[in-house]
Amino acid sequence: MLPALRVVAVLHALSFLLQPILAGLFLSGQDSAIDSHATNATIVVALCLVMTVLAFPAWRRGLVPRAAFTTSAALFVVEILQMGAGYGHVMWIHIPLGVIMMGGVAQLMPLIMRPYRPAAAESGAAVVAFPAAEAGE
Repeated sequence: MLPALRVVAVLHALSFLLQPILAGLFLSGQDSAIDSHATNATIVVALCLVMTVLAFPAWRRGLVPRAAFTTSAALFVVEILQMGAGYGHVMWIHIPLGVIMMGGVAQLMPLIMRPYRPAAAESGAAVVAFPAAEAGE
């Protein structure tokens, strides 16, 4: 499960990085690049959906932190909004939102790619804390 999640996360990140390149090609005069940008947007959203679905059981099994699931789920929602803004030609939202989403992808990748060892409190194990003995007590 974790290897599949990691593969999908890398494919999502690469597809996501392709978006501003395709937008730049369109802005440089290659009109056909806008169709590629739209098609790739669908691929980005689909990969994010798969990544979110895979992140849930990975989180529940303690393979990734909860933030890997919540961040991928949040990205999925924002990517759908981003697609709507793009198709609606609402560029004052579409462009800054894309920049913000890049930060989300950058935050997500280490959560999925780094080895994860849950803390005792996160794994459900009991944590017993003993107060420090202070002088005079």
